[in-house]
Amino acid sequence: MITSRLFKIGSVLTILMGLSSAFVGPRPGPTRTGTVVQHPSKQERQKITSTNPTKTSLNGVMEIVGVSPEPIHSAFAFATFGPQPFWVLMILLPKNDITKKVMGSLDVVIFFALLHFFIVSASIVQPDSTAPLLEFNDVFDPSKDSQAAFMNMVTNYPNFVAEEWPHVLTWDLFVGRWVWLDGLRRGIFTSHSVLFCNLIGPPGLLMHWITCLLTRKGFGANEATEAVSE
Repeated sequence: MITSRLFKIGSVLTILMGLSSAFVGPRPGPTRTGTVVQHPSKQERQKITSTNPTKTSLNGVMEIVGVSPEPIHSAFAFATFGPQPFWVLMILLPKNDITKKVMGSLDVVIFFALLHFFIVSASIVQPDSTAPLLEFNDVFDPSKDSQAAFMNMVTNYPNFVAEEWPHVLTWDLFVGRWVWLDGLRRGIFTSHSVLFCNLIGPPGLLMHWITCLLTRKGFGANEATEAVSE
């Protein structure tokens, strides 16, 4: 049953992916020789970006860094545009039966989690496209500049961006769905909160918290204790 539901969702999202590709313009950056895409090497990218990193334009960065090759590039676009119809359902039609049927289970979130896993898996097997573990560890090293380390990976590894963006969007969808469900269960208006979950993430959850406090519905009960008591 779960497999059939995922298949149906996958079919719909495949159609949406085809439609979303119409909004994706030409990809600057790598040059194409025959059927082989030539990406600038890491050393070439670092040499050019180090000349004047503070004034490098977006187009300039794209020309230097390039973008992820297929199928990662299309998967990235799909991960960006694919969730939007489901956000629209939760925001504009939160109590509609279609919304409840589609978003009542975790199938949609699981699908995009699998899409993210695909991007990660496809990126790992490509040379010089994902940040080495030592560079990634610099982000979590308190003795170093975490933001600078993160920006280094963004400007030098196109597949790092391709992985991180769907990572964020999938968790936003997970939290937005939780907010929507909490509103259904307890009769709380959530459209504004779900919208902000989609737009900027955590502030949407804060908005739901404020809404719960203003309507005196309560928020933040110990769910683990409740689960044990049941």
